[in-house]
Amino acid sequence: MLEQTWKKILRRRGFSLLSIPAFLLWLGSFVYRLGFWLKKKWTAVKVRVEVPVICVGNITVGGTGKTPMVAQLARYLINDGHRIGIVSSGYGRTGRDSVMEPGYRMQGLPVTVTGDEIKYLAHLLPDAFFAVDPVKSEAARRLAASDLVDVIIVDDGFQHFSLARDLDIVTYDAGIKKRFLKPFPLGVLREPLSALKRADVIIITRAKFAKDLYRLKERLKRINENARHYHAQFTATEIVGHKQTLPVKYLEDKSVLLFAGVGNFSSLRRQVIALCADLDYAMELSDHQIYDLELLEKIKEMADKYDPDVILTTGKDWVKVEHFDFDREIYYLNQTVDLDPGEEKLVAFLQEKLGLEKQAT
Repeated sequence: MLEQTWKKILRRRGFSLLSIPAFLLWLGSFVYRLGFWLKKKWTAVKVRVEVPVICVGNITVGGTGKTPMVAQLARYLINDGHRIGIVSSGYGRTGRDSVMEPGYRMQGLPVTVTGDEIKYLAHLLPDAFFAVDPVKSEAARRLAASDLVDVIIVDDGFQHFSLARDLDIVTYDAGIKKRFLKPFPLGVLREPLSALKRADVIIITRAKFAKDLYRLKERLKRINENARHYHAQFTATEIVGHKQTLPVKYLEDKSVLLFAGVGNFSSLRRQVIALCADLDYAMELSDHQIYDLELLEKIKEMADKYDPDVILTTGKDWVKVEHFDFDREIYYLNQTVDLDPGEEKLVAFLQEKLGLEKQAT
């Protein structure tokens, strides 16, 4: 509810009654900036581990494609014979206990223990190792000490200053409108754009949604000309359900009901519209939405009302609703990342930077 109200205030046009709470957001952004500055100033690097650490993060709140990027990088490195560990705070989970398990075991744990993104990643990466802890540096320390991994990938760790890392990758959503580039909560910025100077790799995601991709690339290069710069597009390859997996081409002549709790719902909605014959209904929920029985029944009610050919959601939502009986199959849209220049160049750069030798034969 609060997130939906916040988004309405941000999306307001001109002067309106929403301008009053917008002033409160301005005050909140001042407090946020002060608190963040103090955190950064007084947080020393306390944890250094013996294996290479890659951080995948961003400088904005909401979805920029970190999770698909973590999954794709991990898969490439695993295919090259590296043992990969993934670290997360398990945002959105209700438990506080530390968890460390291989992916195939993490899949079976409740989402309240793992967090939605980690449970989804565990489905994609059953052969990776996962460590979840409220403090990411502690999760990394435990994972490195286990002697089970050769490389650690930290999910959403760009603002976690107490953990030393060897390489920082930042994803930047091309679809973010310029008027939203203000400090949270007045806008979506966790840090100023100048924070990109700390990045080793900058990846512009959802590149086709940029009004002028060339100008955006040049702007980010001026901030950090030493970083490796890429742009990326998310491509839907298939829809995945419990009973079957279908090529995304299946949606071309189908009607769809979409629901999801993601940071950038509008981009997802546009993607689904382009894939299907008709989008019957789209339900935007809060990022990391908690699905109680009332909400699940509401989604089922909408499905009964519109009777779509397909009910579609995201992977991190699917792992939270997979056991509810909707009287029909629920699918998630499986996304891959197409990088320009290619993924193989980024992986080769990572391996050279971190001193990793290809192990796969």
